[in-house]
Amino acid sequence: MIVPNLLRTLMRKDVALRSKLLLLTGLVYLVSPVDFLPDILVGIGWLDDLVIVPFLGWMSYRSLPDGVQREVIQDDAVKQPGSRRVFVYLGILAIVVIAVAVMGATDTSLEPASVSTAD
Repeated sequence: MIVPNLLRTLMRKDVALRSKLLLLTGLVYLVSPVDFLPDILVGIGWLDDLVIVPFLGWMSYRSLPDGVQREVIQDDAVKQPGSRRVFVYLGILAIVVIAVAVMGATDTSLEPASVSTAD
């Protein structure tokens, strides 16, 4: 998988600061509660994350030196395509999506609860 290989480039001394900052900016944007489109808008709010984070990862990859780019891709190609890790990531993604759907289905109205008074 290319993402773990890109994360390993953060610790390398032969990688430019620009590449590291682009990758870190994408990661911070992903976990930050501040977005261009608020995540409260379920589905629509995730669109900016789906566009901006991969774009910053791609920009980080493109700014790597040629030798490091080959190592990142080569490490990814050496691993078997049917790795169990893919299924673990898909399982985690499914759990997160289900959790978000369940939490989004709760009543989050800001109206005060009605209290019945005894006569």
